[in-house]
Amino acid sequence: MTVRPYEKKDFRYVQDICVATSKYAEEDSPSNRAILCSMYCDYYLDRQSEYCFVAADDDEMPVGYALCVADLDDYRDSMQELYLPLVRKVSGGDYFRFVAETKVCDRYVRQGYTAHMYVSVLSDYRRQGLGTQLLQALENKLQEMFVEGLYVIVGQKDTAARAFFEKNGYEDIDYLVGSVVYGKKLFTED
Repeated sequence: MTVRPYEKKDFRYVQDICVATSKYAEEDSPSNRAILCSMYCDYYLDRQSEYCFVAADDDEMPVGYALCVADLDDYRDSMQELYLPLVRKVSGGDYFRFVAETKVCDRYVRQGYTAHMYVSVLSDYRRQGLGTQLLQALENKLQEMFVEGLYVIVGQKDTAARAFFEKNGYEDIDYLVGSVVYGKKLFTED
């Protein structure tokens, strides 16, 4: 297994992982795929791919990823214009929940958590350290770019993800309905 920067050839595989590790894994329909990829995948790969990493098996097939947004202004604008109109047409509930989550991101930016991310690994490849390697690759890249800190929103009932982020030095910084927000400062004041 290797962790490497995302490449365009990985696009469809990353989308597949996004769906396979979601609440819609058992319902992989075209509409569910479109919703998930529009909200949690495509923007990152299209617009800020320099902050994306994949874990690949020996055949170079992606089995996990870390996706990140370091420019939240572009994220908000592009999501509203390019990605969320489809979500709104297909699933108003998902659209309004997602918009509500993104509106609170200013709160975290003011606290110094200026980037946000998602980390996912296919279930057959978990507990092998890939998530930690992906997270470290992302954190190293963000430190090179002098990003102060990053945050992630995790489902409150997702105890495995919560334990993963806590193990990797993330602290709970906020609570949203049904979710916990974890953050980590990459630079600290001495």
